[in-house]
Amino acid sequence: SFADIDDSAHPLSPFAPRGFAGASNAWAAAASRSASGGTLLANDPHLGLSAPSVWYLARLELGSGGVIGGTIPGMPMVLTGRSDRLGWGLTSAYVDDQDILIEELNPANPKQYRTPDGFKDFEQRDSIIQIKDADPITLTLSWSDNGPILPGRFRDLETITPPSHVAALSWTVLSPSDTSVSAAIGVMKAQTVAEAITAAESYIAPAQNLTLADRGSIAMKTIGAIPRRDTAHQSQGRMPSLGWQKENRWQGRMPYATNPGFVSPAGGILGNTNNKMIDRPFPNHVSFLWGDTQRVQRWRRLMQAREVHTRDSFIEAQLDTVSFTARTLLPLMGAELWFTGEAAPEGTPERQRQRALALLAGWNGAMNEHWPEPLIYAEWLRALQDRMARDELGPMADALTHVEPLFIERSFRNIDGAASWCDVRQSAPVETCADMARLALDDALLSINETYGTQLESLRWGDAHQAHQDHQVLGEVPVLKHFVNIRQSTSGGDNTLQRGLTKGSGPNPFANIHGAGYRGVYDFADPNSSVFVISTGQSGHFLSRHYDDLAQLWRRGEYIPMSLDEGLARAASVGVTRLEPLK
Repeated sequence: SFADIDDSAHPLSPFAPRGFAGASNAWAAAASRSASGGTLLANDPHLGLSAPSVWYLARLELGSGGVIGGTIPGMPMVLTGRSDRLGWGLTSAYVDDQDILIEELNPANPKQYRTPDGFKDFEQRDSIIQIKDADPITLTLSWSDNGPILPGRFRDLETITPPSHVAALSWTVLSPSDTSVSAAIGVMKAQTVAEAITAAESYIAPAQNLTLADRGSIAMKTIGAIPRRDTAHQSQGRMPSLGWQKENRWQGRMPYATNPGFVSPAGGILGNTNNKMIDRPFPNHVSFLWGDTQRVQRWRRLMQAREVHTRDSFIEAQLDTVSFTARTLLPLMGAELWFTGEAAPEGTPERQRQRALALLAGWNGAMNEHWPEPLIYAEWLRALQDRMARDELGPMADALTHVEPLFIERSFRNIDGAASWCDVRQSAPVETCADMARLALDDALLSINETYGTQLESLRWGDAHQAHQDHQVLGEVPVLKHFVNIRQSTSGGDNTLQRGLTKGSGPNPFANIHGAGYRGVYDFADPNSSVFVISTGQSGHFLSRHYDDLAQLWRRGEYIPMSLDEGLARAASVGVTRLEPLK
C-alpha cells in the first residue's frame, strides 16, 4: 500500500523537505520614482540550487509579440521576464491553501468513509511502479471528497490519526480543472497591467504574488485559488480536523477580486519578499504563516533611501548582502559583552572571545564572502538558539535547523516573559540572556577552531557558505561528481536580499543550497538595457563550455543582456542549434 512510502526524505516522495519552501524577491518602481522616466521591475525567484539550474533563459515568439526571460524546461512559458510593453515577476504568496482532514472508515467496510450524508466509497486506483532488478510494487491510491489519502508514515500522521481513521489532503494544486498554464500564457500575451491581472484570474496554484510593470504603471496581485472556509471551522485549518463535519470542508474558492492587490500605489514603489502583505481575520485571511520578516526590513530601507531609482539601484538592491537580522540581534546579544573584561593572555578562551567581539563591533552586517565576521556571527547565533531551546525541547531541538530571529529578539527583549527561554531549567542558578550569549559565543569559537583551525582574522564566510549546485543524477558518482557539481564561494545568507539559504544541518550547515537561480532587472525607459542571469549555464551537458559559463557571472553579481530584436540576437550568437521532428 501507499503506507510503505516514508516521509519527504524518501526518494519517491513528491513532497519537498520542510524548511525549504520557495521564496523570492520582486519590486517595481513607477515612472515618477525612476530617474529614466520609465517603470522599473526586478525579480529573483529563490529555489533549490542545482546543476543544471532549474532556470533556462529563452525568447519565445507569440502571436502577440516576443517575450524573453526565465523559463523552466518543459513549461511553454516565460515565468518571469518581459515583452516589449510588459514585465512580470513572481514571489511565493504563502497562501493557506492546504488542510488535513481526518476521515473515519466504515467499521463494516474499510473502503468507505464517513461524509455529512453517510458512508461513501473511496475513489481508488492501483498504480504499478516498475523497479529495476526487482518485482514491481503496486500502490493502491485512494481519494475522498476532501482529497487524496496520505500514508500514515508521512510526517508521522499515524501518531495523531485514531484507529480506523485516515488523513486526506485538501490542496488547491489538486484541482481537477487547473487552468494555471493557460493563465500564465495569457499573462505573457497581455499588453498592460490591467490585461495581465485579468488574465491571471484563471490561475489556480501554487499561489504567487504577481508583480507587474507596463510602460505607465505598476501593480502587484496575489494570484491563485484561496480556499473559502466556514467561519465555524473547528481548527481554522491550523490543525487536522474532522472530514465528515460540514463546517470543516472547503466551500469553493474566494472571489478573485478579494485576493490582495495593489495598483499604482501613491508612493510609486511596491515589492514583496514573501513578507506579510495584508492582515485580515479568518476566514478572509490569506495566511497564518509568512515566509519573511527580515529581508523586507532591509528592502524598505533601500527603497526609501532614494527619491528616484535606476536599473543599477535595483541591481544593487538585488545583490545586497547586509543582514538586517545581524544589525538587530548583535546589539542585543553583545549588550553586556562589548569592550568589557580584563586583558587576557593569548590562547585563552577569554582572549579569543575579546578578539571575536572586537571584530563584530566594527562590522556593518554585510554577509561578505571574504570577511570573517559573518561566519563568527552565524556560528554564535546558531549556538545561542541551541542553548536556549535544547533544555526545554530536548532532542526535538534538532528540528530547529535554522535560526528564528524573532524568537531570539523577543527573548532578549523579554517580550511577554520570553526571557525565560534563556534560563536553563535543569540547573539551579537562573541564567540570563547575557549569560547565554557569553556561553554560546564560547561554543561558537570552539566549533570554529575545531572546524577551521585558523586565526579568526583569516576566516572567510565564503569557505563555509559555498553554493552547492549539484547534479541531481550524477552528483554522487565517484570522480564524475567533480565534473558535474558546481561549487562556489558566495556572499549573502538566510535573511539577506541576496539570499543564500544555508543547509542548516550536517557537516556543512552553512552551505548555500537555496537561492536566486535567476535574476532579472527590466527598465521600460530602455527595454533593451534590461539584464538577466541564471546560476549555471544554458547547456545541460557537463562537457559543454556553456554548462557553467554563467555561474561565475552569477557569483560575482554580473548579468548579461538579452534582446527581443531577432537581428541583434543572431548577430551576437555563437551558433545555432535546430531541433526538428522526425519526418
